[in-house]
Amino acid sequence: MASSRNNEGSGALLDGVLNNGQIPHQPLVVINDNVTFSGLPIFKEMIRRAISRGEEITLVTILNPPETILPPGSSSTTRTTVIDLTNDVPGYTDDESSTKVIKDKILSSYSSGQIFIDALDLLAEDYSPSAVLGMVRNVLEVIKKAKAPSRLVLLLPPTSSLYPHLIPPTFSSTITLLTPHPPQLINHLSKSYLSPVSTSPSPNFWMVLENATKRNLTSELSYRGEEGMELDPSWKTTYNAGVVQVLVRKAVGGATKGISRSLEGLKFSATLPSQLDLVELGELVQLNPLSTPLPTLSSQNNEVGRTAQTHAELDLPFNLNLTDAQRRQRGAVPLPYAHEGEGASGDLIWEDEEETDDEEI
Repeated sequence: MASSRNNEGSGALLDGVLNNGQIPHQPLVVINDNVTFSGLPIFKEMIRRAISRGEEITLVTILNPPETILPPGSSSTTRTTVIDLTNDVPGYTDDESSTKVIKDKILSSYSSGQIFIDALDLLAEDYSPSAVLGMVRNVLEVIKKAKAPSRLVLLLPPTSSLYPHLIPPTFSSTITLLTPHPPQLINHLSKSYLSPVSTSPSPNFWMVLENATKRNLTSELSYRGEEGMELDPSWKTTYNAGVVQVLVRKAVGGATKGISRSLEGLKFSATLPSQLDLVELGELVQLNPLSTPLPTLSSQNNEVGRTAQTHAELDLPFNLNLTDAQRRQRGAVPLPYAHEGEGASGDLIWEDEEETDDEEI
């Protein structure tokens, strides 16, 4: 089945990424993985869609067992090749391997299609970052020769030693970078920086998200249980959805003109629990933090529907109201403009200041 093609100039990018229909084609996709809000659900959704379209895929599992990644009922077939390295630990297995052996396993039967590799950072720990980078570079060269719809999809935490080497244009001129965020984090940052949220984010809010990723703010707030955030790597316990920050760097147009950005929503399907569907961003987050209407009181003291007035009712950290004593004190303060002209004779007397010789200038 031919995949639908998506025009990235339209602003919505995630549909083309999930369905392998980007224009121009992107041979390298990196999904940011976080221990408290993982990129694994996106990784699994891309595999599910590729299998449903009948595409050839090669799945290399390093941390997650294949059965936890593949859709139910899927296994190694003529269109799906699984290379399970979860039990391949240097020094603890009989069959010693290397990055060259792993690369040969990946490319031995590869002719076209997508290659998915999870936990590439673990290979860097088992062997060396330079050896793994060399392996990825060789695999990417083969994929580029195979052309569309062939591509390499990596699941990688931003804290990995490989990350700063894989992302720059010096490694690959084109890249698609996906960073999932909990909806509560987007709401928190939007309110904190008074910045509206949209599918085409402003440069300022984009930098806020970038800094939040670098500071690992999602984990920090999740561990403390602040801003309604919890530890939910699978997205299903607390959120059931995620906001995906999408960056696409093209090979044409220069360093700035060749970059497209978007914020888009993914939510688990109500009918198919293992499937992620694209949803409007407004379903997951509050788009404008400044447009919140004043809250109304619930049925307390027979005041149903009355607009909240006091700072406690409005949940403000400061008091906007005055007590009766404070009002009297304010009323006793003379206002200059209220007594204009009173007690003034109209004659101004100027006195020269005494001249002193000991003043230093």
